[in-house]
This record gives sequence, C-alpha cells and structure tokens, in this order.
Amino acid sequence: MSKVFKLPQGMRVYAIGDIHGFADVLADVHDQIDHDRQERPCERAVIVYLGDYIDRGPDSKGVVDLLIARKKAATDYEHVFLLGNHEDALFNEFLVDPFGHRQDWLQYGGAECVESYGVHIDRDLAYSVQAERIAEEMAMAMPQSHYDFYRDLKLYHLEREYLFVHAGIRPNIDLEDQDKRDLTYTRSPFMTHEAYHDYYVVHGHTATADKQADIRENRVNLDTGLYQGGPLSCGIFEAGEDVRLIQSFRKNED
Repeated sequence: MSKVFKLPQGMRVYAIGDIHGFADVLADVHDQIDHDRQERPCERAVIVYLGDYIDRGPDSKGVVDLLIARKKAATDYEHVFLLGNHEDALFNEFLVDPFGHRQDWLQYGGAECVESYGVHIDRDLAYSVQAERIAEEMAMAMPQSHYDFYRDLKLYHLEREYLFVHAGIRPNIDLEDQDKRDLTYTRSPFMTHEAYHDYYVVHGHTATADKQADIRENRVNLDTGLYQGGPLSCGIFEAGEDVRLIQSFRKNED
C-alpha cells in the first residue's frame, strides 16, 4: 500500500532543480510560477531552490543576481536557497584553499563561473598554475551580496513530511545525523533505495538519463540536465494533488 505524504492545506511549494548558470531559463520558470499562482491562488507559496545555481552554463553571476533580486521583489513568496555541491566547492573549499582537493572544481564548470564574474582564465595554461590568482581575483570580484548569499545557503528544508535537499540522504539514518557531504554529494545507495524514508525527498544533483523528472513513491529527482540540453524543471507540491511540473528549455540552441 502506498504511503501518503502530507503538506498543510492552503500552501504550495515550488521546487526548482539544478540551474547551472542559465539565468534566462530561470527567469522564464519564475514567470511560469507567477502565472501558475495567479491561475490557482494559494494562501502560502514557498519557492525552494535545490542548489547548483552556478558552473557549466554561461551566466552563473547572473543567476545569483536574479535570485537575490527575486527574493527582494517577490515578497508574497517565501524563498529557500539550498546548498549544492557546486556552491560548496566554490565558497567553502576553492576560495578557502585553491590548492586543496577541490582545485578540480575549475574543471567541472568552475571555469565558466569564474569568467562570468569577469575573472580571466588562460585556457592555454594548466588550472593548477593559475589557481591561487583565480581564487584571489574571484574573491575580489564577488559582490558582498553574493558573499552573503553563498554563506547563508541551507543544507535542507522541511515542510511537514516533505524534505527538500540538494543530493539526497543516507537511507535509514536520522536527519540530524546526516552530514553536509551526505546532503550535497550523495548518490549511492540513495538513488537505488526503494523503501520509504521518514520524509518524501525532493532533490536534484543527479541528472536524469532521459532528461525527465523522476517521480517515485519515496522521492522525486528534479535535475533534468539543463546544462546537457534538458529542461529546467520545477516540481509543484500541495495537499491532495499529484506532483505537477513547470519546465523551460535553453534558448537559441543551434
């Protein structure tokens, strides 16, 4: 028998998957969210961003600018920003120790992020040769509002029986015993775990192979591979309703 996970009556959660530097696509999803709420009014609306705002795409800085502006302008929504592994790699690791084990961040989309902040990268040189300079210039290029944004990202968000998190959880472990790496980097055994968790888990992090939201009885994966050509997906959750989806694709593709 299927378990029924509950949300309070009168509230709606919009959960947005991995954005990865595509500010124009995020702006379109915001427009669709506003339209959805106008068409289907609700008393309380929460937008949960599941992390990985930056890297890989062309405009990481623009995404963060948009998120900060959205929170200030759309005061009839609650906004929750979660920590993704890419933000963790930039803010908590690379900027702190550019020679540390996350120097590889530059190879996995970090270079595009750095360039969006106006910091030069010489693509003919090894990243290791430039890492210290890049970290120093990136720290100087980052506005205070961005510093505050990265610093204040949350590890998870709870709404009654729904858990919103970037990557997932370790199955059969209490939430308070999960560590940051569990919540921001995990894949196995979470992705293959079929039993129910204490909460219905809404997550991103692992791009779906078919670029469609993976909706299961114990979780939903909203990373539909935007940077790989899939859509940016937003799941809509409310009492007594099946999961609805808002999606937007990259513009001006060849």
